[in-house]
Formats: sequence, C-alpha cells, structure tokens
Amino acid sequence: MIAYYENMVEKSYKKFPSSITFTKDTYVIIGSGIGGLSTAVFLAKAGKKVVVLEQHYTPGGFTHSFKRRKGLVWDVGVHYVGNMEKGSSLRKIFNYLSNDKLEWDSMGDPYDVAYINKRKFEFVCGKENFRKKFYEYFPNDRLAIDEYLRLLDKSTKKNLLYFVQKAFPWGLSKILGPIFRWVQRPLSKKTTFEVLSSITDNLELIAALCAQCGNYGLSPKESSFASHCIVINHFMEGGYYPRGGSNSIHETIIDHLGLLGVQVFIKAKVEKIIVDKSSVKGLVVNGKEFSCKNVISNVGAHNTFQYLLEETNVSRKYQKIKNLEPSTCHLCLYIGLDESDANLGLPKYNIWWYKNKDTDKVLNDRKNLLDNQLSFAYISFPSAKDSCWSSEHPNKATIQLIGRAWYDDFKEFENEPWLNRGEKYDLLKENFKNKGIALLKELYPQLEGHIIHAEVSTPVSTRKFSNYKKGEIYGVTHAPERYTTKGLKPRTSIKGLYLTGQDITLVGVGGAMASGILTATTIIKWNMGKQFKEITNKH
Repeated sequence: MIAYYENMVEKSYKKFPSSITFTKDTYVIIGSGIGGLSTAVFLAKAGKKVVVLEQHYTPGGFTHSFKRRKGLVWDVGVHYVGNMEKGSSLRKIFNYLSNDKLEWDSMGDPYDVAYINKRKFEFVCGKENFRKKFYEYFPNDRLAIDEYLRLLDKSTKKNLLYFVQKAFPWGLSKILGPIFRWVQRPLSKKTTFEVLSSITDNLELIAALCAQCGNYGLSPKESSFASHCIVINHFMEGGYYPRGGSNSIHETIIDHLGLLGVQVFIKAKVEKIIVDKSSVKGLVVNGKEFSCKNVISNVGAHNTFQYLLEETNVSRKYQKIKNLEPSTCHLCLYIGLDESDANLGLPKYNIWWYKNKDTDKVLNDRKNLLDNQLSFAYISFPSAKDSCWSSEHPNKATIQLIGRAWYDDFKEFENEPWLNRGEKYDLLKENFKNKGIALLKELYPQLEGHIIHAEVSTPVSTRKFSNYKKGEIYGVTHAPERYTTKGLKPRTSIKGLYLTGQDITLVGVGGAMASGILTATTIIKWNMGKQFKEITNKH
C-alpha cells in the first residue's frame, strides 16, 4: 500500500553518469526495491560485478519515507513485517543483507485488530494463542478453527516447493517442475472463500479469518488460498517494524553494497532492454544506449514485457503475463499530530475496519469514493511502532489510513501535472480525507484539536513515482491465475535477462527479499551454499 512524494527522507546518492561503461560480466539491476537490492547483495558476495539503476531521485522502492514540515515523517509502503522474531530465518537473512545493521521493534500483542460491524477481533502472536483467542470469539466453531490452522500448517511445505522449482535449471525444471507445481496446485487453484466455506458456514468467522486480506490486496472470493496461507503464516508470530522507519531497510542494505563495491545510481531511467537474436545486448538509459550482457529486471513483469522489450522479443509464454490483472490500487490519508502517541493513547497495532461481515462486498464497493462513510479502512500508527521516534520527533505522531481504489476512477488525471490536477481531482481527495478523519475521530476522539497536517495520495501518485501503469501496489494479481503463469520466475527465454521482485515470489518485504534469493540462486547456483551457511550462523 504505497504512495510517493517529493522531499523524501534519504541520504545523498549518485546520479547516473552518461559516460559509464558496463563490462560483459556486469549484472545490471533495473530498480532498487528490496528484490533488486537483495539480489545485488547475494551476487556481490559471490564475487559478481553488480550495478543498480533507479529511475527515481531516491532508491529503495516501496521502502521510502517522506517528510513534511513540523518534524512529520511517514512510510510509503512498509507497515509491518512478520517472521522477524530473534533467531528466525528471515531475521538472519536481513542481518546478512544489512551487515547486521538493521534492527526491528516488536509490535507486541495484539499486532492487528479487526473491527467487523464494530465487533472487535484481536490477532495475537503464536498459533496456539491465535487458536485460544478465536475459540473465545467463536466457541461453537472450534473444529473449523482447528481445521483452518491445520490447513495453514500443511500449506507451508507445498508453497515452498512451488517457489523452489522456479530456480531450477532448464532440464530439472522440465522434469521436477510439473511435479512440484502439481503438489501445490490444490492450494493455489481455489479461492480463499472456496476453501473456508468448505470448513464452515459461519460467514462472520470467515470474515474474521480474512480480515488481514488487504496484505495481499484481494477479497476472499478473488484471492488464491495459496496467497492467503503464505501471508497469514508470515504474520503468525506477530508483527515487527524497522527501527528508525522503513528507510532504514534500504539504507543499511545500500551501505553494505557500498562495502561490496556495488554502485547504486539514481535518476537512471531505463527505457528499453536491447535484444538481438534472443540475447541481451544492452540498455537505453536516459535516452542513451549502453552495451551490457546481463540484465536483472526488478520493475515488475508487466513493465518488463510490455514496455521495456520490443513485441517481437516477447514469446507466447510471456504474452500470458499481459493477461494477468494488476493488483489493487489505493488511496492513503497521511495524518500528522502535535502530540505524542503515548500522550494520545495511540496503539502500535494496525486496524482493519470493515463496515460489515460481507468482506467481498465491502472491498469491492466502488461507491466508496461517493458514500458519506467509508466501508473499509486500514489504519497504521507508524510513529507508535518505532522505538526511535519519540527521541527524534518529540511531541509529534503520525497515522496512515488506507482505502481501496480503482485506477479507472482516476485515469482521466494521469496526464495532468503533479500537484495541479484540477478541482475535480482535489475534491475526490478532500472527500476521502474528510471521511478518513471522521472515522479516526470515531475510534479515537482524543485526536480532536491535535491534527496539524492531512493529505491524500491516489493511484495516479503511485503511477507517477513507481511507474506501475495502473497505479497498482502489489505487482500482478494474487488470484489463482498467478500460479499458473509459468513466466513468473527468475530465468527468462532471453539469454542474459532475469527477473526479480515480488512478481516472481509474493507481495511484501519478505516476498521481495525471497525473490532475491531465487534470482541469485538461478545465476550462481551451487555457490549459494556458502552464503546459506553464513546466514545460518547469524544471530
């Protein structure tokens, strides 16, 4: 759930030089999101030459932060990350990527709270604690809750097999790939609602179990159950927040890349991947052609195959990617307060607010922009989650409130100048802002008189700064068809062209990081063993 603005909170980074020369063994990574940066670390640690190009004036992709006057700072995409408890595999990997410089704050219990028709459901850390909590909420549905948790457990190995086969070399992929995909297929081919309705007819229980579905951007009747399982398992042990804000994720990794001799350039807009006889020959960057043999695209499957490659270089297999729907869009309200979280009694946990238990109807309510009240909202309190905030921003606090949007409702504004898109556009934003503030005050009346800043971003904001053409925030859809599209893997049929990023794995910081492992493994193969051993020895 992303928005982009000027005045980002960033270090100073080098602009792309017009005189640079790439050697034939250099791996040029397009895009500096976590997928690209993770791939860069693994390749560099294996002795590969790597350069990262970022079209924006600041690196980091969806881990940006931006600031406004009066000491106010907001993240643009990272609201929390799961599986970050000390000693966990994911935490060890991020320690490896950041050279042990990235720290995390636990959000505690609960880490998420859902309001469904004003009934409150708390999501707590640990499977057995989750079970106990939901037994209390639904005492007559214990068997269904047990079956749900069993399905989550059972899904882990099957989903792992599905992603592992994406890194197989061609021969092994043809032999074992179909088997691994077949094992996972029962999970991915059904929607979340299909599976849950087979174990319970309690629609309120289904709504509660799916309350966090905004993390993958689709309602229960739209999403693949595989996507649901991966995301819910990811947060089963609770939520964590990067200490110092989301900027600290890419800043610590880029600092590490500097020690490894990797250059990260900003204002490097890649306009074309040059291909000749099914092999990469170069790139067009900022209007100038550069020769190179190896390119790793971290800008999304749609952008890669529809905009960076000539039509004649896109095989039939990749044509199918064009038919995949983009993920959801959003509106985001950024609130600044003139009092601390502690004094205002604001929580660390996130809120998922639903008007009623019909989750699909609520999340697909396109009248959300016109109605007098919001039917859905996700609310995050970033300043409350960060243990560094109070010392660096005394007597200040921030809130984000997010609602679902549709790009077609904003398409008419896409070519209008930023910050001057007209009265109609401003009215849409003002309407959402007023409804968002009203909901926040309903939940926290103590905010009255303390709001000193409020602004709204839209899908065209996301389009402008992330370059996702439909303003999407999670890449391609997390519906069942995602899992039958074979082109969503690191190796492409074009020699020297690879993919990384959330489209080849799954949404989120963890998913994007995992794509870096898959892509690096595809390239350096068994040499990853040394890196895995080093990760295992991390604390």
